[in-house]
Amino acid sequence: SFMVTNAQFPEQMETLRPCTQLYISIDAPTKEQLKAVDRPLFLDFWERFQRCVELLREKQQRTVFRLTLVNEWNTSELGAYVDLIKAGQPDFVEVKGVTYCGESKASPLTIKNCPFHEQVRSYCQSLCDLLGDTYEIASEHAHSNCVLISQSRFKIDGVWHTWIDYDRFTELYARGEPFGALDYAKPTPTWAVYNVDNEDG
Repeated sequence: SFMVTNAQFPEQMETLRPCTQLYISIDAPTKEQLKAVDRPLFLDFWERFQRCVELLREKQQRTVFRLTLVNEWNTSELGAYVDLIKAGQPDFVEVKGVTYCGESKASPLTIKNCPFHEQVRSYCQSLCDLLGDTYEIASEHAHSNCVLISQSRFKIDGVWHTWIDYDRFTELYARGEPFGALDYAKPTPTWAVYNVDNEDG
């Protein structure tokens, strides 16, 4: 099972039972941008957000930051994203370009806010450059305009292990003993492995 959270409920995150993959949606990297993008319900939304990021690093199972890039909204603060990644230490950072779904009274977004896949790739490489040797681009899916950044420890003997062995997770969970993300990792299929020479991913 996957658990996706908007990082507003730290108490629930702290007591969460192990799941195959725990996501935090990082809709913006600063207090001002997060308020504009998410229109949060809580007055202490930023403190809640920061606490959830801190708690993520304590989890032993797979953890993911999910970033949706929106041109002119949340792509300017590259360094702030790096600081959040360093604070939460997620196993993976899933970066996707926003999808335009047409005009809507509920959203001011237009097609110009949607980054091309090459822009998403470039943004991810810039993130990795600032993060150092601990993270690398591991996988991508151009049709989804999505790139996966992984902690380097998931590259075992030169082979990426970013997929999930669900049967193994179930077995480990049933034992009731501590286990970590690498214990149920599977090799990434060759078609999904990132290749910098592929123009379209």
